[in-house]
Amino acid sequence: MFPRPLPVFPLLTLVLFLCVAAFAQEESFVSEASADNFFGIGGRAVGMSEAVVVSTKDGTAIVYNPAALTKIRRPEFYGALSHEKFTNTTVTAGTYRAENNLSRTRLGSLNLTVPVPTYRGALVVAFGVNRTRSFDRTFTFDSPLLDNSQHAVEEESGGIREWSAAAAIELSARISAGLTLTYFNGGEDYYWNYQLSSLSSDLEYIDNIEDNYSAVGLRLGALADLTQNLSAALTIDVPTKYKVEQNYIQRTIANGSEDTEVGYYEYHLTHPFVFNGGLAFRTRTFLIEGNVGYTDWTQLEYDGDFDLEDLNRDLRNSYDEAINFRFGAEYTFPQYGLIVRGGYKHDPLPFSGFFASNQIEKDRNSYSFGLSYLIDRVAMLDVGFARASYELENRTLDLAQEFTSSKLMFSVAYRI
Repeated sequence: MFPRPLPVFPLLTLVLFLCVAAFAQEESFVSEASADNFFGIGGRAVGMSEAVVVSTKDGTAIVYNPAALTKIRRPEFYGALSHEKFTNTTVTAGTYRAENNLSRTRLGSLNLTVPVPTYRGALVVAFGVNRTRSFDRTFTFDSPLLDNSQHAVEEESGGIREWSAAAAIELSARISAGLTLTYFNGGEDYYWNYQLSSLSSDLEYIDNIEDNYSAVGLRLGALADLTQNLSAALTIDVPTKYKVEQNYIQRTIANGSEDTEVGYYEYHLTHPFVFNGGLAFRTRTFLIEGNVGYTDWTQLEYDGDFDLEDLNRDLRNSYDEAINFRFGAEYTFPQYGLIVRGGYKHDPLPFSGFFASNQIEKDRNSYSFGLSYLIDRVAMLDVGFARASYELENRTLDLAQEFTSSKLMFSVAYRI
């Protein structure tokens, strides 16, 4: 759920990847916007801190665990709407404070799930589009010194949607398996404005970068009822190779003189395996679930028509493996058709800490709560809220950074 943690200032020769020495960044640090920023879909899942790999029971199973589609016994239409507010606060040299906010409301999901009549067991197919990665974020800083004043604003917007078809089957009374075939498609609009003013000169850099992502991916899922009350699940996302098309415009304004550079790059980016597993215990009115996810982000890899060996080495040094833990619980009031829930997620940033410009001061954690209400026994309204935060420090620039995200998700599942 969170993209580039640091301001980047692209060079003309390789806009996406490297940072300008004039801004005192280490050139070897690489930040990949599409890595490790799963957004979360559906009001119930958000309210459970996404601890739903076992217990997902609506159209979001197409993303969280396709095997769980077998639990849907009637045709279902599913839709979701999200609102997120992203806030960045920075303090330069322990003195100068700056803050910026970015809010976006977006369509999160549209899914259709259809059980297929069978002689025995269950066979279910599903189709849908879900916004699973968000590039919405902002960054700003100020250093208003008389002889060397600096100001910068960075904004990103966009995301990646999964256009999916899924199928699930009951292999036995207690075991289900499923798969989701996905076409990933989306884009990122990136804006960077950096101003430097001194007694003798003025300098301004303005970057506009547009990235378009596309790929085909596969997700496998399994679900097993171990006992009457205890269930387990496992999902695997196979490595996905994205095609990235980038257009950029870079303007440099120095003492009233302007220079503009326009360019285009095309390259590929491979994401590694993603594993998620969980256990859930349930009674008639109570459910508690724990999930764990693992991804080795050092296996991110660029591929293109130009030499990327050094860049891939820096990418491996910039990232690390990440293990996240998610916990959620909910209680049902059958007489009112009401469910209340809450959750907690420990979701460590996948950065290695190898570079002084990218040190984690407080790792990423979030809490959540939500509720569901059954309307006339055919429609379930879900509302979920999650708040996440983390802190970074750029020791090269003596820059402390705090990031917070507040996300509200509304969704409706209607079953015929």
